[in-house]
Amino acid sequence: MAVIPAHDRQQGAALLIMLLLLVLGGAVLFSRNISGQLASASLATRNAAALADAKEALLGYIVTRDATYPGKYGFLPCPDINATGSTAEGEAHEANCGARYRNMLGRFPWRTLGLEPGRSKGSECLWYAVSGSWKAAGANEPQLLNTDSSGQLRVLAADGSTLIAGSTAGERPVAVIIAPGPPIAGQIRATAGSGVEQCGGSFVANRYLDNHAATGINNSNVSNVADAIDDFISGDPGSTVVNDQMIFITRSEIEERLMRRADVSAQLTALTSAVAKCIADYGKRNPGGAADPRLPWPAPVDLLEYRTTAPYNDTPVGGLSGRVPNVVNDSNSQTGNSSAGVLSACNPASVAEWTPAMATLWQHWKDHLFYALALDFSPAATPVTSCTTCLSVNGTGAYAAVLMFSGSRLGALNQTRDEPPMNTDTRSDIDNYLEGRNAGNHPNAAGNGDYQSATASSTFNDIIFCIDATLSVTPC
Repeated sequence: MAVIPAHDRQQGAALLIMLLLLVLGGAVLFSRNISGQLASASLATRNAAALADAKEALLGYIVTRDATYPGKYGFLPCPDINATGSTAEGEAHEANCGARYRNMLGRFPWRTLGLEPGRSKGSECLWYAVSGSWKAAGANEPQLLNTDSSGQLRVLAADGSTLIAGSTAGERPVAVIIAPGPPIAGQIRATAGSGVEQCGGSFVANRYLDNHAATGINNSNVSNVADAIDDFISGDPGSTVVNDQMIFITRSEIEERLMRRADVSAQLTALTSAVAKCIADYGKRNPGGAADPRLPWPAPVDLLEYRTTAPYNDTPVGGLSGRVPNVVNDSNSQTGNSSAGVLSACNPASVAEWTPAMATLWQHWKDHLFYALALDFSPAATPVTSCTTCLSVNGTGAYAAVLMFSGSRLGALNQTRDEPPMNTDTRSDIDNYLEGRNAGNHPNAAGNGDYQSATASSTFNDIIFCIDATLSVTPC
């Protein structure tokens, strides 16, 4: 048998040792990589659970807040902005939430929503951005908020170009909840300061939320002007570029929660009845008394601004249908009435249904209310007490006026109700609100339109109340 020289045996042993070291080194690197991936996956799972809990708490808050604030549906809490003032950590800063219609960013208001701080689940406390058009901001809250109000946020994927949410005005999120990942380059998360004992760190957003340098999308910053649209970019906890995880809420999710409540639909029906009674009460307060039941002109359908009350102003331009007016100076000049506002000055002593809660409900749903007037009862007509040229519903009746409330947008009719200034105006088209003859009769120039009442369906959901020649109000 051949004898292997000692020199060759030594080289072979060295090669085996080197191979063993390479295998061991690879195993260590593989183990570290697997451990890193497992840690990242574990953090992603914890974050996802915290985000889901936070979203559900927000939706619960939205659909129950009106118990404390009657007439206000859908309002979102403000973030926890800073440690100043008397607001405790984790409470929404309703009195310090930026200008009206300005988006706001801060820590998630876990205390307001009855949750534990996010840190209790093994990760950073959550952050939160709310659209200015949906925020409960005290004196700076929106002047009109309902299920047609657009969100002011968009969410993009980690590549910075793929849009996850917000391709249309109606799909833009109204709120975004953010779970920060581990610190990346430049982020220093200091020890807990005053006001952040539960969450630790600080209220300095860029120490937690990431800036995507390639696109300029900065999760730690929102615009400081009203009606802006802000972008956020969602990442993965294992990334060193953007590792913020996100979840969001759309207006459709809020609408679905609200409209499953039978009392909300009942309240909107009651609003339509109460508005009709306030308009009828205008006629009852004319100087001519019962002999002069003339009613105010409608307001235009196309408004420059739908959120404030001033544009809901009567306009005697020949049409006898449009939105429900509040300001009625033109009507007053012809009837001698002294109304300071059909609805803002509606007298609860005459219309018992016109409670403060009902007035608040009108403020936020006024764009949904429409009004058609009979020729015989217009301000320019000679006062009468019976109908000749009047309105009908489904071919019957003789009515002085018809009040209509537009229900939810109907997908079968492609109805859209996007509002300026942040969107192209589609609220100016009455077909985006009313259906059938209720839309087709506009502008009701002859003052004798036949309007429509029907069971709610996929192609019709208007609520109708009629005012007769004696100024009595009934469903029709």
